[in-house]
Parts: sequence; structure tokens; C-alpha cells
Amino acid sequence: MSAALLASTIAGFGFTLGGFSWLGLTIDRHHADIHGRGTEPSREQVVRLRLLGYLALALALTACVMAQGWAFGLLYWIGILSVCAWVSVATFSCAPHVTRRIARAAAAIAVIALAAALSAGVPAA
Repeated sequence: MSAALLASTIAGFGFTLGGFSWLGLTIDRHHADIHGRGTEPSREQVVRLRLLGYLALALALTACVMAQGWAFGLLYWIGILSVCAWVSVATFSCAPHVTRRIARAAAAIAVIALAAALSAGVPAA
């Protein structure tokens, strides 16, 4: 596996995990698990987190397509979505208080990996 392909894969995983974490934080139950029962996220917070989540998932698709091309990139993205969905579910179930930190860290690692993939010259498939 080339360095550019590895960096694109890490970027795909990071963006997907961050995206699912941000989307999960908009759900009332998960928000209540973190901030206490009876609390709901504000409308502005929901809009901001959903925007970040969908943007991160779109960037993950971009990274996967850059790594594998459209033929396999879409399938690769769906596989990464499946793995990261399970990781996100486990995180919300076992340690809901760390999901914000996980989302930020995953997105930061993904940005660094995407920059590394672009600088290494991802082969166009």
C-alpha cells in the first residue's frame, strides 16, 4: 500500500468517525446522556453539528474516491461507513462524554492525513 493510499484511507476513517459523532450529538437522547436528563440541544447547535457531520461524510467520500477511483471508492466508503457507525454506536453506549473529543481528534487527524495524501500525489484512478 502506497503512502498516499494509506493517508487517504486514514482521512476517510477520520472524517467518517467525526461525522457520525457530530450527527449523533444532535439526537436528544445522546445530548441528554452527556448534559443531563431534560436538556435538549439548541436549534443553532443542531444545525451546526449536522452541517459539520454531513460535510465530514462528504469529505470522507472525497478521500475514498481519491484513493480508489469512483468504481471502488464508493464501495470503499460504504465499508468505512459501516465500521465507523459501529465504533460511534459503541462510543455513545460506553463513553458518551468523550464523543466530542473523539470527533475533534478524528477530524484533525483526517485533515492532516488528507494534506499528506495530496502532497504525496494520490494516483488518479
